Amino acid sequence: MFTKAIKSILFFSPVMVCTVSFGQIRQNNNDKDHSKIVSDSIKLDTIIPVKEKLEFVVEHSSEDEIHNRKKRMTYLLRKAHVVYGDMTIDADYIELNWDTGDVYAEGKRDSIGNIIEKTKFLQGQQEILQDAFKVNFKTKVGIAYNIRMTQEDGIIIADKAKRVNDSVMLLKRADFTTDTYFKEGKDTRPDYFLRAKEGKMVDKNGKKTLITGPINMWIYDVPTPLALPFGYIPAMGEKRAAGILMPRPGERTNLGFFIEDLGFYVPFGDNFDLKLSGDIYTKGSWAVRAESTYKKRYKYSGSFSATTDNRLTGIKGISNGANAFQKNNMFQVTWSHLQDPKANPYWLFNANVNFSSTKYYRESVRNQYINTGQVFTNNVNSSISLTKNFETLPFTASMNMNHSQNYNTGIISVTLPNLTFTMSRIYPFAKKNTPKEGLLQNLGVSYAFQAANQVTTNDSDIFTDKMWKDQMRMGASHKVDLNTGVTLANYFPLTLSSRYNEVWGDNHIIKSYNSTNNKEEKTIVKGFNAYRTFDFNASISTNFYGLYLNPNKEAKILGIQHVISPSIGFTYTPNFRSESWGYYKPFTNKNQEQDWYNQYENILNGVDIPPLSNSLNFGISNNLEMKIKDNSDPKGFKKIKIFETLNFSSSYNLAAEEFKLSPIIINGMTSLFDRKVNVQFSSSVNPYQIRRYLNASGEEVSEYVDKIGLGNLRITNMTLGTGYTFDNSTFGGKRFDAKNYKKRGTVRDENFYYDNDNYAQFAIPWSLTANVTYNYNKMLERKGKSTGSIAFNGKISPTPYWAISANATYDFIKNEITYVRFGFERDLRSFTLSFNWTPMGTYKSYDFFIGIKASILQDLKYNDRSRLNY
Repeated sequence: MFTKAIKSILFFSPVMVCTVSFGQIRQNNNDKDHSKIVSDSIKLDTIIPVKEKLEFVVEHSSEDEIHNRKKRMTYLLRKAHVVYGDMTIDADYIELNWDTGDVYAEGKRDSIGNIIEKTKFLQGQQEILQDAFKVNFKTKVGIAYNIRMTQEDGIIIADKAKRVNDSVMLLKRADFTTDTYFKEGKDTRPDYFLRAKEGKMVDKNGKKTLITGPINMWIYDVPTPLALPFGYIPAMGEKRAAGILMPRPGERTNLGFFIEDLGFYVPFGDNFDLKLSGDIYTKGSWAVRAESTYKKRYKYSGSFSATTDNRLTGIKGISNGANAFQKNNMFQVTWSHLQDPKANPYWLFNANVNFSSTKYYRESVRNQYINTGQVFTNNVNSSISLTKNFETLPFTASMNMNHSQNYNTGIISVTLPNLTFTMSRIYPFAKKNTPKEGLLQNLGVSYAFQAANQVTTNDSDIFTDKMWKDQMRMGASHKVDLNTGVTLANYFPLTLSSRYNEVWGDNHIIKSYNSTNNKEEKTIVKGFNAYRTFDFNASISTNFYGLYLNPNKEAKILGIQHVISPSIGFTYTPNFRSESWGYYKPFTNKNQEQDWYNQYENILNGVDIPPLSNSLNFGISNNLEMKIKDNSDPKGFKKIKIFETLNFSSSYNLAAEEFKLSPIIINGMTSLFDRKVNVQFSSSVNPYQIRRYLNASGEEVSEYVDKIGLGNLRITNMTLGTGYTFDNSTFGGKRFDAKNYKKRGTVRDENFYYDNDNYAQFAIPWSLTANVTYNYNKMLERKGKSTGSIAFNGKISPTPYWAISANATYDFIKNEITYVRFGFERDLRSFTLSFNWTPMGTYKSYDFFIGIKASILQDLKYNDRSRLNY
C-alpha cells in the first residue's frame, strides 16, 4: 500500500457524485487468484444500498485489484485504467473511497521510490500529467504535485496545484514555455520558460487564461533580468483573443524617442478580426493603422489595411539646409480579396488594391520598407473585378476598378468604373458538327464593348475640385472583329481580317492661337461626341525546313536543322485624317500657317485616328538547332538550340509620302550551357541617312533624310538580358537528399542525418543568382547612351538553422555599387533571430530582431533599428 504523502490535482468535471457503489464497478475479467479470493469473500446481497448513484458506469481494468468492504475502498494495482463519462485516468495505482468520494492516483516508482512514470488524466482534448493527485468528487477540490499541462502552443509546469472549483486552479512555482522540443518530449528541459512563484488558471467555457504575480524569463535554466510585475497569458486553447498589443520603444535621430505598434486587437467571431495600432514620436510625428483579416471557408478570404502618417522632420523656422523643417502627410490603403473558385463559377469577385501617397514607401514614418527593398518601388497597380460568366452563351460581362501610380512622376490614374461586355468568337455560317470549309464557313465574329470613367491626377490635386471638374474623363468604345481564312495549295495559310471601331466620348477640343500672349491654347468642350474607324488586313505564311545530316556517324556534329517561317501581309486603312471625315480640324498657328489637330484626342478609350495606309508587313522567323554526339546521354546524342527564335520584321507603307520603310525590328532568344542560361535580346535598326548641319544659332541640328542604304543602317535601340543561378549542383556536386539516410540526430540543437558509419551528413545549400541587363539608345545623337547593371542575390545555410543572404547591384557603366544588403537569420528553436544591414547608400541602416516564435507570446521580442536620419 502506498502512502498518501504525495497528492495532486486533476481537472475532473462534475460528472461523478460523492460516493462510489461497489455494485456499479464492473467485475475485472482478470483471472489472477488474488482477485478471485477478494471477490469470493464478498457477498453481493449484503451490500448496503448507496443513496446517491453515479451518473455513468465506471469502467476499469488493472493487473490486480483489491476490494475492502469493511473500509469501503477499492484498490487498482499496476496499469490501472479508469473510464468515467468523458474522463480517462491511467496510473500505476488508483484507490477509490466509496464513502468520502475521494480518488487517489499515483505514478509508477522505481526501486528507490522516485516517480518514473506519471499519471495521465484525459478529459475531452485536455491531457494532464502529474506524479500523483487526490480529488474529492463531492467538493471537486483537490491537490496535485509536479503537474504538466499542454495548452495549444505552450506547456504549463507547476510544483504544486490546488483545484478550487471547476474553473479555478491555483499554482505554486509555475513555469510556462512554448518550446516544441520539450513539448514533444525530445528534450527533458525547455530552452526557455517564464517562471512565477504564484499563479492562477481560470477556465471559462473551455478557454484557459493564466494570471500570475511577478514573472521573469529563464533561458537554459539561467534567470535573466527580463521581468514583469505580473503575467497575463489570455485564452489558452483559443487561437484568437482580444488584448493590448505591446509597443516597441526606441529612438531615431530625426524623429526623437518613440513608441511603435502600441494598439489593441479584437476578434469578431470566427471569420473577422481588427487590429488598431499607432506610433508616437517625441518630435511631433505620428502614425495610425487599422488592419483586418477575414476568411470564410470555401467562400472567400482577404485582408485590409489603412495607414495615415504625419511626418515632421527638421527644426521649425528653418527652411533651408540639412535641418530644414518638413511636414509630410502620407497614407496607404491595401486590400486583397480572393474568392474561392468553388463558391460560384459564374460570378467571380477578386480585388488587389495598393494605393498610397507617392512618397509613402520612401519617406513613411517607419523605415520598415528599407530591408525589404520596397523603397525602390517605382510603380504600383490595383484592380477590383466583378465578372459574370454565362453558362450556355458566349458572353462575359465585368465591372472593374483599375489604379496605376508612378512614384517617380507622381502621376495617379484611377478608372472607376470600367465596364466591359464581350462576345467570344462565333461562326454564324458554319454548319454544326461538321468541319468548316471555305471563307464563309470560317468567318468568325467577335465583339467587345467598354465604357469607363477615368481620373488622371497627382498628390496635390487628388480629391480636389480640379480633379472632379477638369481631370475626369468618360468614354466608351465598340469593337467588332471579323476573321476568316483558308489554306492555299496545302502549304500557305491565308488569313483575312477586318476591325471596326466606334468611340463615344464626353468632350472634344478646340485649338486656337492667342496673339495676346503668343501661345497656342486648347479649350475642352463638354458634350457627346463620336467617331469611327475601320481597317482591312490580309496575311499569308508558310514554313521552310532545311536539314543537314552528317554521313559520318562518329563525327561530333551529327546534323543541323533550320526552320524558316516567312510571312507577308497587307493592311489598308482609309485616310481618316482627311477633311472629309471631319475628325481633324484646322487652325492657324503662331507662324500664321494652317495646322491640323485631332479634336477627339482627349476622349477616354479612344483609338488613334490613322492616316491613309497601304502597308506591306513582312517578317522572317528562324529556329536553328544542332544535334551533337554525346555518349553520356542514353540516346547517344543531344540537341543544342543555337537560336530558339530569331525574328526580323518591318513594314513598307505605299501611301506614305516619305519614309515608307519602317525601322527593322530584330529580337530573339537563345540558350547556353545545356539550356541553363537564357539570353533575350532585341534591337531596332533605322535604314535612313542622317543629315547634320548648323542652324542660325550655330547649334548642330540632326535630321533623317528619306534615303535608304546599307551604309545608313544604324542601331537606335538595343536591349540585352540574361541571368543564371549557381547552386550546389552547378560544379558537379549532388543535392542533399534526406531519403538516402535512415538515422537522424541532434548535435548542439542542430539536426543532422547520419550514414551507416555514424558520420553526420549535411550538404550546405547555397545559391547565387546573377541577372545582367544592358540597354543602348542612339537616335540622332552622335554618341549613344548606355545603361547596364548586374544584380546579385545569394543565399547560404552553413548549418541547418543558419541562413545568410546578400543582395547587391553593380552598375558596370558608371562603375559603382548602387545597392548592398546583408541578411542573417538564426532559428533558435523557440526563438527567431534576424539581422539585416544596408551598409551604404541613401538608406544606410541596420535592423536587429529576436523574438519568440509562438504566436501566443509574439509580443515578447526585441527589435532595434538604426537611427536613420532621412
